[in-house]
Amino acid sequence: MAAPTPTLASLQISDAPFVLADHKGVVLAINPAFEQVYGWSEAELVGTPLGRILPEAFLMSHELGFSRFRASGTSSVLGHPLRLSTRCSDGSEIVSEHFILAEQREEGWVFGATLTPLPEGTPSDQSSPHG
Repeated sequence: MAAPTPTLASLQISDAPFVLADHKGVVLAINPAFEQVYGWSEAELVGTPLGRILPEAFLMSHELGFSRFRASGTSSVLGHPLRLSTRCSDGSEIVSEHFILAEQREEGWVFGATLTPLPEGTPSDQSSPHG
């Protein structure tokens, strides 16, 4: 029997670190596991750009991916695991496996991702196109 298709709701209640953002890339929510692993509090991130947790070198690629999705409604990264670095509150970075989903809601698209930290020394996929 096939595993059930994940949803934003199932990702949000999982034990993995989770972040939810709107169609503009503004953080809407994080879970306690995200706070524990990456050091950010919900008060520090909610209402701020998602770019705050992205490495500087990845911001442009991320913005282009969001723009492409808004224009076309399609993405090559949704529903596929990606190895990406995530910036911690102390400025350090952790390579994590991101699993990103999008969901159309009344107020527009929302994006949720689980971020599973990978062993130190794991390379990221950040040279690949995002979006």
